[in-house]
Amino acid sequence: MTEGVVMRSALRRRRSGGAPFLLAGLVAALVLTAAPVANGQAAAPAIAATSDELGEIAAFMDTAIASAMARHDIPGGVLVLVADGRIAHAQGYGHTDLDRNTPIDPQRTRFDIGSVSKLLTATAVMQQVEQGHLDLHADVNTYLADVHVPEAFGEPVTTAHLLTHTAGFAERYLLGSMTSQPGQAEPLAESLSPLPERVRPPGVAHQYDNIGMALAGHLVERTSGESFEYYATANILEPLGMTRSTYGRPVVDAHDATPHETVPGLGTSGAVPPVYVTSPPTGGLWAPGEDIAAFMLAHLGSGEHDGAHILEASSVETMHRTQFSPHPATAGIGYGFFQHDAGRYRGVQHGGSWVGASAHLYLLPDADLGLFVAFNHGAGVEHTHTLIYQALDHVYPDPDRAVADPTAGGTDLSAFAGDYRWNRHDRDTFMRLVSTLANVRLQVTDHGDGTLGTTMAPIQLLPDATWLPTGEGVFAEQGGRGTLVFDSDDTGAVDGLHVAGAQLFSMEPIAWFESAAFLGGLLALFLAVALVAALGWPAGALRRRVRHRGEHVPADLRRVRRLTGLAGGLLIAFAVGLLAHFALDMAGLLQVSLALRTLLLLPLTVALLSIALAVLVVRLWRGGVGSTAGRLYHSGVVIALLTALPLLWHLRLLGFHY
Repeated sequence: MTEGVVMRSALRRRRSGGAPFLLAGLVAALVLTAAPVANGQAAAPAIAATSDELGEIAAFMDTAIASAMARHDIPGGVLVLVADGRIAHAQGYGHTDLDRNTPIDPQRTRFDIGSVSKLLTATAVMQQVEQGHLDLHADVNTYLADVHVPEAFGEPVTTAHLLTHTAGFAERYLLGSMTSQPGQAEPLAESLSPLPERVRPPGVAHQYDNIGMALAGHLVERTSGESFEYYATANILEPLGMTRSTYGRPVVDAHDATPHETVPGLGTSGAVPPVYVTSPPTGGLWAPGEDIAAFMLAHLGSGEHDGAHILEASSVETMHRTQFSPHPATAGIGYGFFQHDAGRYRGVQHGGSWVGASAHLYLLPDADLGLFVAFNHGAGVEHTHTLIYQALDHVYPDPDRAVADPTAGGTDLSAFAGDYRWNRHDRDTFMRLVSTLANVRLQVTDHGDGTLGTTMAPIQLLPDATWLPTGEGVFAEQGGRGTLVFDSDDTGAVDGLHVAGAQLFSMEPIAWFESAAFLGGLLALFLAVALVAALGWPAGALRRRVRHRGEHVPADLRRVRRLTGLAGGLLIAFAVGLLAHFALDMAGLLQVSLALRTLLLLPLTVALLSIALAVLVVRLWRGGVGSTAGRLYHSGVVIALLTALPLLWHLRLLGFHY
């Protein structure tokens, strides 16, 4: 006990600065989770969960949540279990903040629920459909005046595409998604305009899409004449009695769950500085567990709960039913809800992660059962959904799970092996750097015995798994409920895969020269050369001053020395400035501040200096100016700088890409 108190006191002393904790939360924030996990199948006949089953689930979750919190230094969490039109179990765990002893209260403590907020957006859209203000299958441009979806592929984008993440927009990786101060967010129309380009026909491929969901929220604004937050509050939160819930981070009091993160390498947790989501339809709802219970009960109750009617039963069924699936063997998506196979039941769900917070909402409509788990720590993103799945597996075991087939040995599966990257990849803005280095990746390995293995990084939203072939390009998870499906092009070559975990990941193969390890290593190499050049200029000048006072130096050699040091110094200044700006003002970075625009001038300046330097170095060689070693040194720096320019362009750091 004494040792624990000493460690916690030391931890608190380390938490005087919040910026590192904010930076540590980025990777988790990149994954605003939504979670399908297996094949979408027809719903089983309704069989309500028994009181014994509810008790088993609650007991299992109580133990599992407490264990996960202890392992990852998570300050607090909440569990709510609903069934039969009521809250069957509500429990708070831990505290709202590591620095306070205020316990989590399921009724009062608000959590940042991240992308679980999208379920309310989809509900609001369906309300407008019911009222005849929106047609799910009409061109969204019909309803828009201040935003325009560009024409492409000869097909319009519809509201149905927005709700199923199949609109085909290019990814804009978190760009503009938050600010450091409340009230700084632009209106939705301004933040959405111009929309990203359309990169694929609508309705043919799944790519998790915050832009599409934000546009869906703006459609609600256009058809209702009200801001999205006002509309959702008046038509969902207030009717359901969700009186503590609010869009936008509240003025956090002792009873609200302060977000926390862990600093990599230190293993310590701390509160993150406040950040504010700029797009309420995609995230940003803060709600206590029992308020979310009311929302779950409304969806389990065919759109009604406690006298409040927010949707028609047919609309609820439509939202939960499969509206798109990338392959018949994989889990599908309804309108807002992703699907999951829970053995004899079909589940629908959505998860959410954000800086310092994680949550997951799960419904088993045919068992009249709903679960909600949330933590005030980013580490919870790997556990919220997993704990729910484990509890359901414990109570509803599946006797037909895939097992190893000894006759499958020797099957060549090497064509499927390789590295894959989530197709939620930013190709057009400066956030391509983050998207490249921190995007979710899956390594597929041929075990050589007729099975495949997978490992996910940097966030393990899909545990390491072994997969057994069940069809052409289709694999079942050994001992689990997952499905892995590979796509092939016209020549039969594998050109993508779909795998379910805490998110339906549609992924694309990447070559070694596109990998984060290679590009990150190359970037580090160029920066090392730039550092040598930056330090070599003043160091060389000092040495020459000490040893060779009054030595005559040709003008071209003086210019080369200065330009070499200046170009290297500016490149290092850019790298340090970008890292500092990112660490100290992540919200400012994502909002493309004036400081960032100024910073982006440096690579352009380095490009001009490198070209001038190349010309001068050629002149040195032609005139035999300086020592051979000196000319070789400057030539090496020039080559490195010129070679770095295509890499900077590839990462969209050369120029103003935002």
